[in-house]
Amino acid sequence: MPKDLIMLGKKFLPHLLFTAVCAVSSFSYAAEQPSVTMDRPGAGVKEMKEGDNVPDQYQRPSLALKDWKARHLSAPDENQQWVEIKGKYLLVDIPTGTIKQMVPKGKAHK
Repeated sequence: MPKDLIMLGKKFLPHLLFTAVCAVSSFSYAAEQPSVTMDRPGAGVKEMKEGDNVPDQYQRPSLALKDWKARHLSAPDENQQWVEIKGKYLLVDIPTGTIKQMVPKGKAHK
């Protein structure tokens, strides 16, 4: 093997390994990110995750979890509320409907 090729390999190998590690870790993070799949009449099936918007009804005070402390959830900010959708707790920003946090029921903060 020519010396130039060996030098080139030594120079770029650490960069290639770093890129590969970053790619694998980002895939594993995406796989761990909780989500909720909803089938809404007229809107179809949608998978929701943090950063997405919930349907309007989950912004209503009537669906807010009043006992969030008993469920070991963090205190919502002034314009936020916890709601439960399909076995997950979602912290929702009330004015925008944006999901700020999603916690599986069995993994609520302790």
